Amino acid sequence: MGGFFLGSLAVLMLCTFLSLFSALNYYLIKSLSIKRHILFNSILIIISFSIFDWIKGNILWGFPWTPMSVIWSSNSSTLAPFSYLGVWGYSLVTYSLVVGIYLLYKNIKLSIYFVLPFILVLLLSNFIPRKFISVAENFHIRLVQPNIKQIDKWDKTKTLTNINLLINLTKHNNKKNIDLVVWPETAVLFDIMEETSTSLLLKNSFKNIENIIIGGIRKEKKNKNRKVYNSLFLIDKISNTISYHDKIKLVPFGEYIPFRNVLKNFKILLGGLDFSSGEKLNYLELNNNVKVLPLICYEVIFPKTTSLSKNNFDLIVNITNDAWFGNSRGPYQHLELAKIRTVLEGKYMIRVANTGISSIIDYNGNIVEKINLGKSGVIDKKLVLYKKNTLYSYLGDNIFYALLLVLVLILIKINFKYGLKKKYERK
Repeated sequence: MGGFFLGSLAVLMLCTFLSLFSALNYYLIKSLSIKRHILFNSILIIISFSIFDWIKGNILWGFPWTPMSVIWSSNSSTLAPFSYLGVWGYSLVTYSLVVGIYLLYKNIKLSIYFVLPFILVLLLSNFIPRKFISVAENFHIRLVQPNIKQIDKWDKTKTLTNINLLINLTKHNNKKNIDLVVWPETAVLFDIMEETSTSLLLKNSFKNIENIIIGGIRKEKKNKNRKVYNSLFLIDKISNTISYHDKIKLVPFGEYIPFRNVLKNFKILLGGLDFSSGEKLNYLELNNNVKVLPLICYEVIFPKTTSLSKNNFDLIVNITNDAWFGNSRGPYQHLELAKIRTVLEGKYMIRVANTGISSIIDYNGNIVEKINLGKSGVIDKKLVLYKKNTLYSYLGDNIFYALLLVLVLILIKINFKYGLKKKYERK
């Protein structure tokens, strides 16, 4: 009952949060607009919507799930501008396009000026050649999608059954060497770092596999404080060493309770121990020198996590568990957002989800191969692994801030001239 209440409360808070900013956005536009000044009002609309898009995606715990630019994730041509402008810059240019289309009924010349930025960035991002870097030849990967129901996933009595399913899928028809096998988020519910009989079984169950990535739980005890992390483990089967990345961006109400201290009197609602957030992004390296950016679940929608990396990795691995979405639009939306991340970074992504949609996505956002939602199976693929430089991976959101600054300066200039004109008219 407590879980149902918290889930409903989380949805209500999210809807209220988003609706308040939308309401404030429209209020400011109405308050600051100048009557019958089309140019000023048009720029004001672009600035206001762009800023509030950014705010919704970055303040508090952040939720960049619904920026305007997501509408362009359907094909590689419209995805290409992400590599230049990023999520927020592309949203700004999209708002300019919307305003330009509206102005067709008001002022055709002005409309062209607002539509032109979108057309230019679309052409430039698709036709200017960029440098490709070869990372690995014949890179053999296997993606494992077990399709374990959410209710069964956290049932401790079914832990061994779930692990055996994952092991059998991993070992199926495994005759040649595989460079990397990937399991989904929280595929195992024990700490792989502990030398228990179960974890030893896991580490020694596979032949002809050089590296395996597994989502699991990591436990830590410091100064009598017990911490639990949602982690991604990389097991090097050659040296039998283990490295890991702890999830940095945790899901509010799902993995931790925001404002727990405020709600401490409502113990029935708080549940047990929160997951702890990882301290930093841990890049991992496979034994064939391929450097991996590990992203757990919706960390994939936070591009700021790699804004200072300067392209210093070769492959993105995103593990997730979208089973709690059920048969809704959630898993499909999550996949579209993952495609955007590959274009931002200019890298291949190996994406493995418990119930789907697992996929291999190239640096242009194209899905090379996938396992559909609600299916159990594997993807076996040999890739020629490439990466390419993107402007966004070097400049990050600075392009968005620069565009925003230019528009604000134009708005100030227009307002100043308008004020002087009104002053002279009164005289």
